[in-house]
Amino acid sequence: MQGLVHGMAASAAVLAGSRSAFARPDYPTKQVKVIAPFAPGAATDTCARIVAQRLGERWGKPVIVENKVGASGAIGAAAVAQATPDGHTLLLGTIGTSATNAHLMPNMPYDTLNDFTPISLFATVAMLVVVHPSQPIHSIAELVAYAEKNPGKLNCGTAGIGSSPHLAALLFESLAKVRFEHVAYAGVAPMIPDLLQNRVNVSLGDASSFLPHVRSGALRAIGVTTATRFEGLPEVPTVAEAGVKGYEASAWYGVLGPARMPADIVSKLSGDIGAIARLPEVKQQLAPLAAVTVGSTSAEFAGFIRTEYDRWGKLIRDSGVQVKPS
Repeated sequence: MQGLVHGMAASAAVLAGSRSAFARPDYPTKQVKVIAPFAPGAATDTCARIVAQRLGERWGKPVIVENKVGASGAIGAAAVAQATPDGHTLLLGTIGTSATNAHLMPNMPYDTLNDFTPISLFATVAMLVVVHPSQPIHSIAELVAYAEKNPGKLNCGTAGIGSSPHLAALLFESLAKVRFEHVAYAGVAPMIPDLLQNRVNVSLGDASSFLPHVRSGALRAIGVTTATRFEGLPEVPTVAEAGVKGYEASAWYGVLGPARMPADIVSKLSGDIGAIARLPEVKQQLAPLAAVTVGSTSAEFAGFIRTEYDRWGKLIRDSGVQVKPS
């Protein structure tokens, strides 16, 4: 997946200028709204506000963020799916709203693949595999060996059933052929104290959540879930290079609109978001999230969503995971 992401960024840089040049000159004709389907302060909200602010600056016209929360992001996403497809209502989508929730939740209020126009993949976020330093585990190979000898003995904490870290843990189990005892929390914050006290032995989660504790020595990072190493911890190998072949997982954020948006408006938005993603100051704004900006084309993002939808869907079906909307 990471190779695809790098390819997206390269082609987006080449095409950005030409795409915007063909867009109708009168767009936007009114206030544009970016719906963030999670609460203020969450990573999704942060990305939505960066995109909205920068688009407003480029256009000289107002772009606002509206938080529509609930049902694991489905309420906000459904509002965009039902909106007029004129480019004035956009979604800051996530791997959940745009790929995995359809496989996890019954009675989804929208069709994930057919009710939206993918516009641009904005950013991806690396996750870390961490253990308590009292554990006799200093590498992915040692984690696999310990889990093989002690099936189900290691507690693995994640930020909720069906969350990106939980699915990343399931993928690890599937590819490494090991088994953890899963402990699901209502988010990362309530899990951290148990992890620091070794009541939870191992965890996978967004790098930004674990980084302060890794740097203080309270946790030990033994792997990065993406295909390339994380700049914040360059000495920590990826899970794949450490021996779990084919392993790759990340959280991600992208901009979508309702289905059947005019192609020229999609091109303008995609080009402008790509240009925003390449701004050094935007990269700096996203650094606290351990996020890497992409800025893909619409076609690239559509292909990316399809790949994510299919591969996580198979894992979810094979594992039998289901969640209730919250």
